Amino acid sequence: MEPRRIPYRWLIAIVLFVAYSIQYLDRVKSSVLTPSIAHDIGLTTTDVGTGAFLMLLFYGPSQYVSGLLTDRFGAKRMLIFSVIAWSVMTMYMGLLQTREEYLWRMALFGVLVGTEYVPSARILMRWFNREGRARAQTVLAWAWILTPAWASVLATQFAAHADSWRIVFYVTGAMGVLPLLLILFAVYDRPEQYPRATDDDLEYAYRDEIEAGVLRKGDYANVRQAIAPSGSVPLLGLLRNPTYVAVVFVDIVMQITLYGALTWIPLYLSDVFGFKLQTMGWWSSLYFVAGALGSFLSSYLSDKVFRGNRKIMIVICFVGLAPFVVLLGSLQHADPLLLAVALCGMGFFGNMAWGPFLALPAEIFSPEVYGKAMGFVNGAGYFVAAFSAKIFAALVVVDATGRKDYTYGWYFIAACVVAGIVASACIRSSKPQNAAALAAPARH
Repeated sequence: MEPRRIPYRWLIAIVLFVAYSIQYLDRVKSSVLTPSIAHDIGLTTTDVGTGAFLMLLFYGPSQYVSGLLTDRFGAKRMLIFSVIAWSVMTMYMGLLQTREEYLWRMALFGVLVGTEYVPSARILMRWFNREGRARAQTVLAWAWILTPAWASVLATQFAAHADSWRIVFYVTGAMGVLPLLLILFAVYDRPEQYPRATDDDLEYAYRDEIEAGVLRKGDYANVRQAIAPSGSVPLLGLLRNPTYVAVVFVDIVMQITLYGALTWIPLYLSDVFGFKLQTMGWWSSLYFVAGALGSFLSSYLSDKVFRGNRKIMIVICFVGLAPFVVLLGSLQHADPLLLAVALCGMGFFGNMAWGPFLALPAEIFSPEVYGKAMGFVNGAGYFVAAFSAKIFAALVVVDATGRKDYTYGWYFIAACVVAGIVASACIRSSKPQNAAALAAPARH
């Protein structure tokens, strides 16, 4: 018997995870090194909040534009552009000297690097069917869940030993060569474009279309022409689906929670508990290590146990997350046990929804319209999350001695999580809609 080979779709998922992980280094480094950057170029807490606001403000619309361009020109081309833009902007960060340069850089970074996620997810949605999409999305989501776990330690240790935060950005920016080569030589937009694709690869990828009668098993010669109509869907057609609208609101809460953790946990540990740079890196990593475990368990249950019912794990995510956010906000001194429980609980539950809800647009509609559908979802999520960074910064209280209290900021995040519970409760399982129904005028 021939040894059983790993399906190429999983190799693509791993390549995209590695590529996205390297790109995600910038946001992790920028977050954990914020205390050093702020001290060096004179940033206030308000400036840090404004920087996060500007990045997310422009990152959101860039996601939607990226989705449109991905559906039109192909995901691989967009990923190549994204990696090159990321490398340039990462090295530029090391050159900053003033507050104004920092704010301009954050805005430009949002515009140029908002092209990374949607093309990667679009490729996975075409290579995987409903049976494996949540797990495939979780592999990609590990890029922003696992990367902070090790990169926060690496960045802080590197900066401490080099006695410079700038060199960290120069070195990691040069690492963009690796994802560029991986994407060029190992990634294909569609399974039929891969020269060594087997019948099993193609049947698996197009199983949903075969079962729906759109394609005939074994006949993949004109697959794009056969399924092309499913990609002709206007934005208003997407928004007429109540579950899609619920997914938009779920993403908003997920982005607020994620960037709340990325932006504020390092500063919170530094300002409130007085942790030094290296110690803070280790504590910050607890959130993300727990997040990797929670996201894996959730996606497996969503695919294999609940058979594509995405709602269950999304609801569990928000219900489980809320008390741990409140616990973190209530801590006034460094109780090691409670701090570890709060960070691990937030990470575990706060990352459970990624795989299930990121798979939903391809299942509500079609992988052929995923770029536009997911681009709008992420665009809305990041746009609103941008304002949440400003709100959180405004809720940080500074007393007469200069001591900062982050309690109300974390309570704000908890309130958003409650809104996520409401949004996830509105998700309904449904069969994919066809393009004709979506493009038709709404009936009243």
